[in-house]
Amino acid sequence: MPRTATLKNQHDAAEALVVRIKDACRTPPSDAQAFQISLMLAKLTGLLRIHFAQEDEILYPFMEAASDETAARTARAFREEMGGLSATYAAFAERWRNSREMTADFPAFRRECDAVFAALAERIARENRMLYPLADALSADLPHAV
Repeated sequence: MPRTATLKNQHDAAEALVVRIKDACRTPPSDAQAFQISLMLAKLTGLLRIHFAQEDEILYPFMEAASDETAARTARAFREEMGGLSATYAAFAERWRNSREMTADFPAFRRECDAVFAALAERIARENRMLYPLADALSADLPHAV
């Protein structure tokens, strides 16, 4: 089993939640629907907090310290290019954690969802395609926590 299996599973779970949230946001929601969206968003937020922490505190430092220069350089580049997504997502989640806010300005909520979810999808795709294979190939020393 690849060392990054847990991270990949988190990606799959995040993508599934994003699909559910986007489906629920096709039309302006009722109060009850907005509450359900806020619950899904809270679940996604919890998942991403854990995921970003595992990457930032375990995976990226491990790869950046690797003797394989390609892996180290790629990890540094990913951290520089996409490291801000965690803070961007946190601000988004904080702004829209209340279902009343969502229904009060649904067009803005949907625009922000589209932007944040597009950035998240890009990060997931690039990590799955480029970063994780390098991490899995490094050695048996990659902590199992990721």
